[in-house]
Amino acid sequence: MREILHSERGLLKCFVLAWAAVASITVVRPALGAEPGTIGVVVLQLFSEEQPTKRGVYVVRQVLPASAAAGAGIVPGDVIVKTDEKPVAGLDTNAMMKRLGGDVGTPLKLSIVRADGEFKKIDLVRKPYSPHLNPSTDSFSYVIPGNWEMDPRYAFPLPWSPTIAHQGFEDLSFAPGFDDVESPEYHSYLILWWLDGKVELSAAQLQTEIVTYFQGLANQRGHNNHFTPDLSRVTAEYAASGTGPARFGGGAATNFAGQVTLYDRHGNLITLHSEITASHCSPDHTAVFFEMSKESRPAALWKQLDSIRDGFACKR
Repeated sequence: MREILHSERGLLKCFVLAWAAVASITVVRPALGAEPGTIGVVVLQLFSEEQPTKRGVYVVRQVLPASAAAGAGIVPGDVIVKTDEKPVAGLDTNAMMKRLGGDVGTPLKLSIVRADGEFKKIDLVRKPYSPHLNPSTDSFSYVIPGNWEMDPRYAFPLPWSPTIAHQGFEDLSFAPGFDDVESPEYHSYLILWWLDGKVELSAAQLQTEIVTYFQGLANQRGHNNHFTPDLSRVTAEYAASGTGPARFGGGAATNFAGQVTLYDRHGNLITLHSEITASHCSPDHTAVFFEMSKESRPAALWKQLDSIRDGFACKR
């Protein structure tokens, strides 16, 4: 598929869509600090033969309702060629996210090209994110900050680790800097397991399951990103912890802490600090909440991780 666009000088340029698997991103994802803001678009990078990196400009794939972008009339198919008068062609996705990122109330000027070739400059003001809420049909509830990203819900058996013997499902949430290797939030995320039945967990069992989990993920990442992981180097160490919350979700909590060594998407081994909090929400379900980050306590991200954990409720 090709998109033919007019430049500011009226020259026709061609961009081939080729980054869908690696560059479809929800923007923006600013760092911790002041309240992060968003213009409310999902973008996709276009391939360009004119760039040494082959990275071209960005096309808008989705505009979020009630966002700054929606209010300014931006629509899917619009192509972003500049931010604040600076060209975006050649930028990788992390650099683009930093361009688009910013605090609530700060301005951003986009230069866009419409599908019919019209060139426009649009002034925007970043708005607060809307939080992510788990489905209202769930018996439990929790809130993820809107500048985090969430995967679709996965049912057990998990596609990448089908031998983990649980029934239920998993929710995955990614910190704003998850993909930015220079960010203290790199590869930081939350995992919620909502398991059928009253599941008794031990440190030894969790070690085995988490190694299986990240070995499966390493194989998947290796296949997708062209590296061969040494699965013997994927490790986990957990022990019972007395420093976690006494209660979780409204019930008595069981806490574990340790470290996990795994492969990132670039084929590098990284070690994450990991804390697990579990509770029997009822005879029918067990909630297990994983907090994971390269940064150790008392790094700022842990306050946000704990806040999300402590907002979990077994019953609405």
